[in-house]
Amino acid sequence: MSDEGMCLSMHQPWASLLMSGVKKHEGRSWYTAHRGRLWIASAAKEASQEEISEVEGFYRNYYGGKVEFPRDYPVGYLLGSVDLVDVLPQEEYREKYPKGESESPYVFICENPIELVLKFPMKGQHKIYKLDPHIHQGAKRGLRAE
Repeated sequence: MSDEGMCLSMHQPWASLLMSGVKKHEGRSWYTAHRGRLWIASAAKEASQEEISEVEGFYRNYYGGKVEFPRDYPVGYLLGSVDLVDVLPQEEYREKYPKGESESPYVFICENPIELVLKFPMKGQHKIYKLDPHIHQGAKRGLRAE
């Protein structure tokens, strides 16, 4: 899987849910041609307990029962990476995943979440952006399992 140090910032609790494998599809209003490793950073905004409970409830219902959720939802960190294997327009997404979790115009199909053992504090950016080369090198060394 190619790794050009490309990163996506996401709000919590969705960032940690993607990294834990609970969330597999990430909806966006825009398309990207990027495929390969996509680093995931959590945005600086804290999620409210109400928001976390609502999202966890959605996934409990989606999976029909018990789900192992992350212990915490840290903000302002590089959390790890996923493999971005496809980006589908909503119509095609519905055909392939009739009960899919996203209703956004474009859906990122993510696989193989790998959490960093030590999270890197960082400030996110909009859309997909290139990580600072020093953070990228450190992060590659800090992946749990490759």
